[in-house]
Amino acid sequence: MNGWLVRQLPRVMAEDLVLRGFVTALEEVATTVRDRVDSVEHHLDTGLAAPEMLEYLARWLGVELEPTDPPEYKRALVREVGRLLGWRGTRYGVESLLEAATGSRVTVTDTGGVYGGDDPVPPSDLKVVVQLDHTGHLSERQVHRILEAELPLGSQVELDIRFPGGKA
Repeated sequence: MNGWLVRQLPRVMAEDLVLRGFVTALEEVATTVRDRVDSVEHHLDTGLAAPEMLEYLARWLGVELEPTDPPEYKRALVREVGRLLGWRGTRYGVESLLEAATGSRVTVTDTGGVYGGDDPVPPSDLKVVVQLDHTGHLSERQVHRILEAELPLGSQVELDIRFPGGKA
């Protein structure tokens, strides 16, 4: 692609050494910018992103990655968090996120719902029960931090770990 911008100059301008040098410098900058733009999809793909970029994407999505987390776990978790953005705060979103983070089966129970204008609305209960088989490589405190970030403010969480300290 060398000379692509210079070749677009009219012949009279291309013969001017100062103008030709200036356009060549602009060409180098434009080529660098174009190459960076062309590679942006690879930087944002969790399967291809460099570790530093993956850390940046995780922070941008609000995910705390531990340095000791295996690389494939980090990639899968960031990918899943991105996929679940539209489900954030819902039962499905919380279950899917915890399943990705812990590798455990997760069940979330709450009294939330959608009610029509004439439907009887049950009394408000902010208690959310989260059952999971195990916490994977996360501590119970880390699971609570995930829940605090994902559930509505004021929710009371009851965490039920079926097999504490191990995987089922």
